[in-house]
Amino acid sequence: MNKTFTVALAGNANVGKSVIFNQLTGGSQIVGNWPGKTVEKAEGFTEQGGLRIRIVDLPGIYSLSTYSEEEIVSREFIAHEHPDLVVDIIDASNLERNLFFLFQLMELEVPIVVALNQYDVVEEKGLEIDEQKLSELLGLPVIKTIATKNRGLKELFQVIINILKRGKNGRGKVEYGKEVESRIKILSKALEQLQELKYPKRFIAIKLLEKDPLMFSEIKSTEIINLVRILYKELEEIHGEKSETVIISERYAVASRIAEVVITKMRKAKKDLSDVLDKVALHRFWGYALLISLVLFIFFVVFKFGSYLSGMIGSLFSLLKPYFMYLNIPVPLKELIWNGAIEGIIAGFAIVLPYIAPFYLILSILEDTGYLARIAFLTDNLMHRLGVHGKAFIPLIESFGCNVPAILGSRVMERKRDRLIVSILATLVPCSARTVIIFGLVAVFLGPLYAILIYVFDFILIFIVGLLLNKYIKGTPTG
Repeated sequence: MNKTFTVALAGNANVGKSVIFNQLTGGSQIVGNWPGKTVEKAEGFTEQGGLRIRIVDLPGIYSLSTYSEEEIVSREFIAHEHPDLVVDIIDASNLERNLFFLFQLMELEVPIVVALNQYDVVEEKGLEIDEQKLSELLGLPVIKTIATKNRGLKELFQVIINILKRGKNGRGKVEYGKEVESRIKILSKALEQLQELKYPKRFIAIKLLEKDPLMFSEIKSTEIINLVRILYKELEEIHGEKSETVIISERYAVASRIAEVVITKMRKAKKDLSDVLDKVALHRFWGYALLISLVLFIFFVVFKFGSYLSGMIGSLFSLLKPYFMYLNIPVPLKELIWNGAIEGIIAGFAIVLPYIAPFYLILSILEDTGYLARIAFLTDNLMHRLGVHGKAFIPLIESFGCNVPAILGSRVMERKRDRLIVSILATLVPCSARTVIIFGLVAVFLGPLYAILIYVFDFILIFIVGLLLNKYIKGTPTG
């Protein structure tokens, strides 16, 4: 039986992994969850160059730490299932940040191919990346791609096939500063006495110096744990920072040096409209002014458009009543059918739909334009007061549509404590069903001011509950 090769697609979120995954696998995809996790798992199969290849799309992550389920899933898959090849898909326009993740993959000592994706953005910025030089510095194959335009994918697939057929590929190695490297070597040497290690010794040594809790729990040797404590304290004394910060700084320092060597400015970048809008949307004053104005605009549009549409639908259905009453059916039965069943359906169309439709439309526009991510940035300070990260605002915004997917969306939070706080707060946000009542009844009969006051009261309540949860739920607040 022919061997089935396994290729893992890794990388940060929003780098085009899914596009490349779809190009590779076509329609033969299986979507489920990772065993024992709530993280979605996507895999598929393809026949390329006479080889049967299983493609696994790993979650989009920024590190191989153990702060989130996505990071744990990716780390364990690469280390324990030993894929034949890992394709690290990099956002070429954000090379330095993406190299930070690549270095961690290299620490796992797996065969790697680098795809410099979204290269069109690099060109728009008037830059050029020397992929040959980058390949030499990393010791890994590097291919430029624009997945959305199908550029460079043929070359990428060919490199993957060649490596799988050859059965070997350079794993590359990153050298950090001498203070860090010397302690990694001491620790790696000490780890040789342990048997059946789940991860490469260098990876374990670095993670122990980063104070990775999962790695500490797997090392049973008191002697090694004591050595780790001595070594990371030495690093902290030399650098005046926590050892985990030292390791992060070392990675970024190497990434910065490499980026400086391989990136060339060819021409002055064109001023993009999104850059101009970002200056306004993220401004310390105008950003908040825009956000408040936008919220009031949404209330106005949903109320005005909803009221108009509701009245129009109600009028259209009322025209049908005389025709229905002419039907040859006993009057009591006609009244029962019309008042009991048909008017219930009319209410759904005339009250629910006019308010939900524009709300969801506006929410999807904000999401597609990327403004929701800007809102998360603006509200980061506020969210930290509640003890959670700024991106907690995204599932809370999602709650306006429906609380259930918002609670599921709390998985974007790295810590269990954060997920719990966000899930509780999400239930207090008025969902679309409650929005219908607020706009369809309160605003219509009492006026839009009362509807806004309900929302203001609800937001104050959410903030108070958030402060209490932050105070009484055990654990270290993110803020």
